[in-house]
Amino acid sequence: MAFHIIVLLSMISVFEVALGDQPVEEELISTRNVPLLGGWSSMSPESPEVLAAAKKAVEQFNADSKAKKYFKLLEVSTAETQVTNMINYKITATIGKTKCRKSENADLETCDMAKKRLQCKFHVQYNPRNNELTVLTASCKR
Repeated sequence: MAFHIIVLLSMISVFEVALGDQPVEEELISTRNVPLLGGWSSMSPESPEVLAAAKKAVEQFNADSKAKKYFKLLEVSTAETQVTNMINYKITATIGKTKCRKSENADLETCDMAKKRLQCKFHVQYNPRNNELTVLTASCKR
C-alpha cells in the first residue's frame, strides 16, 4: 500500500513539474501618482470643489471689505488641496470690482464689471461633517 502511495505522489510531482514549463500570463504593474497623505497636492482650478471654495472666499471678501461695490470671481489660476480631518484649499484667484453697490443687494452674475482687478490668495477649509466652507485667510493686492 505504501508503495502505491509513493508511486502516486511521484506521478503527481512529475505532472506538476511538466505543467510548470507552461508560460504564465502576468498582469503588468504600473505606477500611479498618489498624493502624499496629509500633504498638499495640485488640483484643477476648474474643479467644482475649488470653484465653490473660491466663490465662498469672494463672498467673505465682499462681506469684510469696506468697498462700496461688490467684487466678483473672474478666474482661479492655481489650486492646491490638503486632506486631513478637513479638506483645505489654497487658491490663487483674480477678482474684479463690479459696478453694483452693496446697498443694492444685486445679483453678482448680472453686474457689469469695472476696471479694477485684484490678485488674491485664499485659504479655505471644508468640513465634511457639516458640509461647511470656512475662509481662514484672504489677502489681495493689485
